[in-house]
Amino acid sequence: MTDDLQWLTSRPITDVTRYQATSYPQFRHGPDTATPALRAYTELPAGFNPRTLALAQELRSDPRIAPNPARDPDLDATPALVNAALARLRTGGYRYTLEPGVYGQHTADEFWFDRKEGFCEHIASAFVVLMRAMEIPARIVTGYQGGERNAVDGYWTVRQSDAHAWAEVWMAGRGWVRVDPTSAVAPGRTGAFERLQSPRGALATAMGTVMSPGLVQNLRAMWEAVNNGWNQWVLNYTQSRQLNLLKALGFESPSWQDLVTALGALVGLAALCGAGWTLWERSQHDPWLRLLARARQRLAQSGLTLPDTLPPRAMAHRVQAQFGDAAQGVADWLLRLEQWRYAAQPENAAHQLGALRREFRTLSWPAATARR
Repeated sequence: MTDDLQWLTSRPITDVTRYQATSYPQFRHGPDTATPALRAYTELPAGFNPRTLALAQELRSDPRIAPNPARDPDLDATPALVNAALARLRTGGYRYTLEPGVYGQHTADEFWFDRKEGFCEHIASAFVVLMRAMEIPARIVTGYQGGERNAVDGYWTVRQSDAHAWAEVWMAGRGWVRVDPTSAVAPGRTGAFERLQSPRGALATAMGTVMSPGLVQNLRAMWEAVNNGWNQWVLNYTQSRQLNLLKALGFESPSWQDLVTALGALVGLAALCGAGWTLWERSQHDPWLRLLARARQRLAQSGLTLPDTLPPRAMAHRVQAQFGDAAQGVADWLLRLEQWRYAAQPENAAHQLGALRREFRTLSWPAATARR
């Protein structure tokens, strides 16, 4: 688990996985008082969304919304500014849709002033940009909300259609507080877990004319119940089930020796399959991402730990800020690595990446004690 409450695995999950968790709906997370680390959650790229920045200044300077801190420095204006943004979403004619069209460069401006429509990611991102423009630490959170109870076996299923994006705002004395701006635009989406259906293709439309929606839903529930039963049986492979399987395989009176023999054969087969799968999977990994990960690991050895989500350009800025001229070569290499990724790929792109890989081995990496 990371500091921002994310659970990560060392490799992508491609198989059925069982884990247990406990939910704490009422909890606090993050510092209660302002810290330097929170400044990263107020940063915005320069030159984007000028109208949203102007709106933030307007809300910030409105005495009816944000009290004057000069008269009462202990009064936190964050809750009032958050409520003002949510009120604008509720009353400004904004609409929730899965087909808002393609947004341009100034996505927050387009949402707040032009299109006024989008799905949860558009709403949450525009809200977070507005919060950050008012110097309020904010971040986007993505996950799932809701689910569907299977009437056949009583288990709950969470689908991709339950995917959701919301926001967290930092408030003094409370830490990170969940704020879901989508609920201000479409209360049913978050309150009653309503789903908007994406446009149906030709096959789905044809099936809908032949079979009733209720029949299709029942067939789907039955299939998912069968599939869930199989997963439960495999994942809950108890000793009694193991012995019953040996009987089915021809062992009249299965013993521990028979079980060990069968398991040994299965383990050997699984090891061979796993080795083959590992070799295949390694060949599928992005070589550019592998090279970037090696650079991140090397910088960590020099005393600069960087998050996995940081792009090469931002890594170069951090390297220059941390080590100064001592790591100029590393910073330039990171910029060239990013340019290779996002520039038009020439015919000799693989050769260029190979040159970057060879240069990586000859770079002069800063020592752990080097500081600007």
